[in-house]
Amino acid sequence: MKIIADNVTFRGHNQERNHVYDLFTRTVVSGESHSALMIGPRGSGKTTLINSVLHQVSQEVDLSNDAIIIRLNGLIHHDDKIALKSITAQMQLENAVGDRVFGTFAENLAFLLSCLQSGADRRCKSMLFILEEFDMFCHSGRTQTLLYNLFDITHSQQAPMCVLGVTNRIDVMELLEKRVKSRFSHRHIFIFPHEDQQRAPHEQYLDVMLQLLSMPAMTVLKKKRSRRSTVNSDEKQDTNQEPNSLPPHLCRGMDLQHLNPEFIQDWNLHIKSLAEDSKVINGLEKLCYYTVNEQIFRNVLFQLVSKLSLNQPFIDVADLLAIIDKTVAPNHRVKLIQSLSVLELSLLIAMKHGMDIFDGQPMNFEMVLHRYQKFANANSSTQSVPRPVILKAFEHLQELELIVSATKHNSSKGDDTCSRVQKEYKLYSLAAPLDDINESVLGNNSLPTDLTHWYSNSVA
Repeated sequence: MKIIADNVTFRGHNQERNHVYDLFTRTVVSGESHSALMIGPRGSGKTTLINSVLHQVSQEVDLSNDAIIIRLNGLIHHDDKIALKSITAQMQLENAVGDRVFGTFAENLAFLLSCLQSGADRRCKSMLFILEEFDMFCHSGRTQTLLYNLFDITHSQQAPMCVLGVTNRIDVMELLEKRVKSRFSHRHIFIFPHEDQQRAPHEQYLDVMLQLLSMPAMTVLKKKRSRRSTVNSDEKQDTNQEPNSLPPHLCRGMDLQHLNPEFIQDWNLHIKSLAEDSKVINGLEKLCYYTVNEQIFRNVLFQLVSKLSLNQPFIDVADLLAIIDKTVAPNHRVKLIQSLSVLELSLLIAMKHGMDIFDGQPMNFEMVLHRYQKFANANSSTQSVPRPVILKAFEHLQELELIVSATKHNSSKGDDTCSRVQKEYKLYSLAAPLDDINESVLGNNSLPTDLTHWYSNSVA
């Protein structure tokens, strides 16, 4: 659970974290308005930093009643209408809007703000706008109406609002329109991995491994109370406990009392021995040369823990090194084939069987279609697909260069007869190696059983 569920614990960048914390608290507590941009490469911890600050603020103030957190993503909310609909839903004002028709984006947003005003002084709730993939809101083919109106509210102090954009593009300011720039505070927060750390990256990975894989001591778990009045005092006590303890936000709701204390002790000693193993250290150094993204390292640990069983209760160093090698130098063609749809993979298998029958001779679409339909008709569980869809899937395999035109070399010599042939009858050869196809099919447990059985059977 510490590996996959902990999106709050943040390490390093204390100055930048305090900056974000100051912006959020001044907005929620003092009712001020601010805008800022957080810039850093992917995997540097920008979103985790924000989640960590929000978690801390929620412990200090009644964030659920005093503020509204609105998260938008430039990849999802690519249109002003979609963004407004999401803002309305996150503000829980769908009933207030109803069937109203607004002339402009600004009128709609002003109405939403007026709905949040309450009390004799008509004060509005504080709002925290977190704009992930901020650069996508600045795309050249779109108007920046959303950004303009949000920054205009913060600039004119119409309502207590903090707009925090998150992006990995360092040139994002060049994408903003002049009217948007004039209302932006030009406050930038830069997050770069391991910028403020004096230790080597692999040494920090060792610390992360110890923290994520170590199990909590039973003495720490027994100190946890279910009564709300003792939560804060217990959390203060836990900050001085041994590093094997879980963070407070992960301890609640976890039932670990059934674990054997002796096994927990043996496990923690085993994890410490792993951190001192020279092979593990060399493997982590190799991983650091490839990436310093902690999320990728968490995925490595998750795959490692998934291999544990009753017969193998402890981590094998060889498994860790194998997962790191696969992460550092993955077989991209295998991953590409595994990402294909069932229809596209079926056509690839049909072509592979056909070339086995015809001793490696190239095939056209009609020949591949015949073999696929023969398989589909023999298996009632296979869904029937229209011919145009199958042709489109076949063309997609050609675009991915998993199959290549067998007459391509003729056209380069001046023979243009292949250009006059209908696309259904052009000859193609299988470009993907058979070993990669075999690893992709047999190593993918999510494929239909009929498809795996069809691939494994010998072709008569």
